[in-house]
Amino acid sequence: MGILQFESVNCKDCCKCIGVCPVKAIEVKNHRAMIVERDCILCGNCTIACPQHTKHGTDESASVKELIRSGRKVIASVAPSYAAYFDGCGFEALRTALKGLGFYDARETAEGAYIVKSEYEKLIANGIKKPVISSCCTTLNLYIQKHYPDAIGLLAPVLTPMQAHARVIHRDEPGAAVVFIGPCISKKAECEQEESELEYAITFDELDDWLGEAKITIMPAAESEQRLSRFFPVSGGILKTMTQQSGVNYVAVDGPESCMAAVKDAMAGKLDGCFIEMSFCQGSCIGGPVFRNVNRSAAASYVKVAHDAAGEADFDIAPAPDMEAHFKNSRTYYMQPTEKQIAAVFKKMGKEGPEDELNCGMCGYASCRDKAIAVIMGRAEITMCMPYMKKRAESFSDKILSITPDAILAVDMDLRVQQINNAACEMFGVQPSDIVGQSVSALVDEFDFVDLISSGEAAKEKFTYLAEYNLYLKQSLYYDASSGIVICIMKNITREKQRQNMVMRHKTQVAGMADDIVDKQLRIVHEIASLLGESAADTKVAKSKLKEAVMMENEEQLMGDLFIESGHASINKHDETLCGDSYSIKKNGEQLVAVLSDGLGSGVKANILSTLSTMMLYRRPIDECIETVESTLPM
Repeated sequence: MGILQFESVNCKDCCKCIGVCPVKAIEVKNHRAMIVERDCILCGNCTIACPQHTKHGTDESASVKELIRSGRKVIASVAPSYAAYFDGCGFEALRTALKGLGFYDARETAEGAYIVKSEYEKLIANGIKKPVISSCCTTLNLYIQKHYPDAIGLLAPVLTPMQAHARVIHRDEPGAAVVFIGPCISKKAECEQEESELEYAITFDELDDWLGEAKITIMPAAESEQRLSRFFPVSGGILKTMTQQSGVNYVAVDGPESCMAAVKDAMAGKLDGCFIEMSFCQGSCIGGPVFRNVNRSAAASYVKVAHDAAGEADFDIAPAPDMEAHFKNSRTYYMQPTEKQIAAVFKKMGKEGPEDELNCGMCGYASCRDKAIAVIMGRAEITMCMPYMKKRAESFSDKILSITPDAILAVDMDLRVQQINNAACEMFGVQPSDIVGQSVSALVDEFDFVDLISSGEAAKEKFTYLAEYNLYLKQSLYYDASSGIVICIMKNITREKQRQNMVMRHKTQVAGMADDIVDKQLRIVHEIASLLGESAADTKVAKSKLKEAVMMENEEQLMGDLFIESGHASINKHDETLCGDSYSIKKNGEQLVAVLSDGLGSGVKANILSTLSTMMLYRRPIDECIETVESTLPM
């Protein structure tokens, strides 16, 4: 069929098209949605719902232009909803514009609508027992033929207004080519049917683009003559045009859900003796995708049709011979999955029981069971289940945290531990239940967390020694402002530091031994030199160079590994989460600054005061800081 075009490259795996498709004629492969043409009923809902605009109807305007250039008489059959789409436009004004594009003539499809309603009246006059469903809506006809073929016998065996009008035009203009212009994508498929008498169908938006290219403007003009059959494109419009007979119930139904439910009710015998006007679009033709695409509401469009175009008088068109339509079963039958297959899919999705079937609809399917069936049929992927993917991601994240050898803490803006991994629990000898929700100061100095948050930086690193645990750590802190979380990753480098210290002690011992050996040799050399009259200055130089070589081997590495061990302890006052004092050591260039700051109190305020004082000492000369403190704080 190929009526709906799809651009897979822009598909973003959002599943919106599945959610709005009434027959789920969408399959997802490799996270890209594709239209299943054999099941598609061309309602066009997916073209509106797709946020990436990956789905759209085939543009037939180029083919129509080529048809006009061929020299053949091309006559436009224009749907009566033109009055709503082309605001303030009378048919004669539209007709003039179409002739400007090269059309030989333009006529109203409402003429065909008049013939169709007349055929409906004849059908009902013969008496009805079973429900009779109007056959004007091509999408509805496709739905019944493809998905509910048992209801084909309930469709009125009458041509659509478009096909009826084409036959009238061919009767009046033999050899002419007929092109339908209206709001409906499914009419394109109807033109491709074997018995169709139309060449092409284009939508109002395709015509609007064509007029824009040709720089043709439709001049606003009031409709000269109103016609009753122009009510056809509004909900209940067909019934408005018909002479209703006693003993028959006339019902108007519109929208996918209502139509599908009505078809089931009709098959169940709940609507016997009824003539049912069905329009698959909510609001009928004026509520279709072409109108929704340009934000035309069904209510406003109804007013335009009823006020500007429709009226009491009607057309007087003699029908062409043979107005009978033939509908055939076009259903594709699929093997139904077994309960065992469904259970297997549920297991893969982590759904062990009914309580796990959330039926959230985020995948586009009404229930988890429908989604599982779609997976078995190759229409869907397990990864389309958002709760499943969320659970899987959380499980994967937890697994990474549990197996990583580095200790990890997640701390919130209140400096309370939100998450701790196994490595951190082993490092500090705690259980998650002991520390989650508690102040981070129970484990490490909270100053580094406060300093990172207040600095506005995203990350910082430092080396620290925890005397309580006899641990040397490399700390990497990362601040995520959007979530208000600080992640602290601590790498245990105790063994490395101990090894480096041992190497340093060994080198020192070696240097001492070299001193002793050289001193002994110097005494010998001095004695020999005194006998020979030579100076021992050269030997002293050699000693110095030997000692330097031993002590300064890999000097850069050794100097980088030197550090001062320090430690402190703070006790919070009762019911206070923070201590009022701050302690810190920081290297500033070639200087090492140690700061102990008293916040003159306890709790959060005192902590902030002491922390800010500490930060000030890092950034200004010490004499300026003392002067600032002396002038601003009570002494």
